[in-house]
Amino acid sequence: MKKNWLRSAALLMAAVLTVAGTTACSSSGSSAAPAQSSSAPQASSEAAAITSLPSDKLDYIVAAAAGGGLDIVSRCFSDSWAKSLGTTFEYIYEDAGSSYIMGLNDLHDDESDEFSVMCGLAESLPALFAYQNSDYKMEDIAWIGNVYSDANCVMVRADDDRFNSMQDLIDYARTASSPLTISTPQALTPANMTASIFAENAKLNANIVVYEGGSPARKDLIGGQVDISVGGITTAVGIKDQVKVIGIFGASNPVTDIWPDAQTLDQFATNFEMPDMTVHCSVWTSSKMRNEHPEVYDLLVSTFEAAMGNSVSAQNFDTASQTPFIEYIDPETLGVALDEFHQVLVDYDSLLNPQKS
Repeated sequence: MKKNWLRSAALLMAAVLTVAGTTACSSSGSSAAPAQSSSAPQASSEAAAITSLPSDKLDYIVAAAAGGGLDIVSRCFSDSWAKSLGTTFEYIYEDAGSSYIMGLNDLHDDESDEFSVMCGLAESLPALFAYQNSDYKMEDIAWIGNVYSDANCVMVRADDDRFNSMQDLIDYARTASSPLTISTPQALTPANMTASIFAENAKLNANIVVYEGGSPARKDLIGGQVDISVGGITTAVGIKDQVKVIGIFGASNPVTDIWPDAQTLDQFATNFEMPDMTVHCSVWTSSKMRNEHPEVYDLLVSTFEAAMGNSVSAQNFDTASQTPFIEYIDPETLGVALDEFHQVLVDYDSLLNPQKS
């Protein structure tokens, strides 16, 4: 009886040891797999969810001067966004001539425990990478989402009776004995590209005058130094008593309450080609951060969408007169829009590329 008990105990102990050994091998294999894959970028869908930013602050880089349009619209939602992230935002303004390059440098200089995002005109990035020396490319950008969409438009002085429609302008400029002058903000901006493509394709007798910023370009329009100014509709709203928008290089008119007769692209580009030149004010981070911290990237994307859609932000947008232009777009859809803009750069390379002019 004793022998049988001892034999049973021995067999039981051997079974326990066998199971323990198997479990140890299995555990060792499971821990090795994440260690092996952690060095490679992981898909954000596989990231472990977190509920707050693992940092006490986030650098919010604005590719413009303080007090400008990008700053104003960012302030409408950033408090809600910071609150949902459980952190505070530190605003950094890059308003020099190389503002986008400087901002991208800031993004990519983040240490492992630092996080930054950047707000700017998304279309400026493919133009920058195509026509200027840059250490970055589109693959280095990780989109978080779109804030507002702003089609470029044609502005004329409110009291300029020569132009009450786009057809008035086109007919006049095609037969003018001396060139009309068109002001645009800075070279290689979507507004400047819009003016160049419009003048070329519509066969206008016009000279484009490039300014160092949109404000002086519009100031000279109001003062009579130029005939036309091309820029975002949002920039015209602030001077609505002094200018009128007669043409919109997009598919819709978001300012029917101010300029109900402003013609959209399909209404005036009837006998010449003209791409949709809607600009997206967006927020992005670096793909480096997304790959190293997929859980942080997922949190930024989801909380940004929530902040854009909450009632507090909606009221702020309305107070800032931005509501007609506010348009949340997810990262994937935004990426498609930027691919379409890149195609414009390809199609009009001979016209837009400074090295070929």
